Amino acid sequence: MHPKLLDYREHDKNFWYEELEDWIPKKIYDCHIHMLNNDLIDDGSEHKNIFPDADLKVINEWHNILFPDREINNLFLGRPALGTDVKAHNEFLSKEINSNKLTRSHRLTTPTDSLNDIENDIKHNGFQGLKVYRMYSVTGDIANCVIEDYLPHEQLELANDLGLWITLHMSREDGCGDEKNLKDLENFTTQKYPNIKWILAHVARSFTYRPIQRGIDTLKNLPNIWYDLSAVTDIRPFITLFKNENHKRFFYGTDGIESVSFHGSYTTFAHAHNQIETDNIESLKFLHTTNRPVICLYENLIAIKQAAIFCELNREQIEDIFWKNAVREFNVPWD
Repeated sequence: MHPKLLDYREHDKNFWYEELEDWIPKKIYDCHIHMLNNDLIDDGSEHKNIFPDADLKVINEWHNILFPDREINNLFLGRPALGTDVKAHNEFLSKEINSNKLTRSHRLTTPTDSLNDIENDIKHNGFQGLKVYRMYSVTGDIANCVIEDYLPHEQLELANDLGLWITLHMSREDGCGDEKNLKDLENFTTQKYPNIKWILAHVARSFTYRPIQRGIDTLKNLPNIWYDLSAVTDIRPFITLFKNENHKRFFYGTDGIESVSFHGSYTTFAHAHNQIETDNIESLKFLHTTNRPVICLYENLIAIKQAAIFCELNREQIEDIFWKNAVREFNVPWD
């Protein structure tokens, strides 16, 4: 595998077998995974060729390295990148999956996508939902846009009519703890669009403790809300989620490939967080130990494990989170 996608080291392997091998279920349904085809991104885009291509074969190889001796199926999400030919990307994704009965997918969807194209992909190209992203906000402000800035109401109406899933990466400083985001989700789920099923990515975008702490009392009482657990490496958001929500509403996801394949973590600094790649810190020394940083994916998994132990989740609940919830909710014939 190309080293820019995965540089798997001895310390990673040792960490897996010491901390994760006996805890991770033998089946995994990865509910947040992306494919990449650089040929479908404009040459002038800043996102062109940052990472090598990742088709289904590469995804399978990546999973097999990082999750040895596991059976894995996927909910593939359209991959946001500026300059992407959205129609061609969704065709690429659909062809790669090739009507696999155990696989599900959400089409990459931007505010300018036509309702006809969306409906056609749902009805004829195997997609069960939409993957929307703040990068495509009509305001051009990816940090402070509201949901309708990148998911317009006409698309929400169609999604409601078709009973679709939507994977949502929230914007604004406090993610799910933001008052506007909470009011919108409450309005959407209880009044305007009751048939849409929402997956709030990254613990409802809680890379620090504060968003989910502020949002959980509202979110836990809303219908049709699920959370994927991808990429977050701080134990505190998981503790808040696990102690306050129904575990039947959790989906495991990796956010693979490139978002979690670096060595390091999404480190918190009070109410802020940042991706810290330890290979890029020249002054970083480990004079007290022979241990070294591990791949970010394993930082995510150990945070989930430690929070699950702290919250006393049982083995059946862990199996639900890693695969059974997805199989049930997506009607996947995998038992």
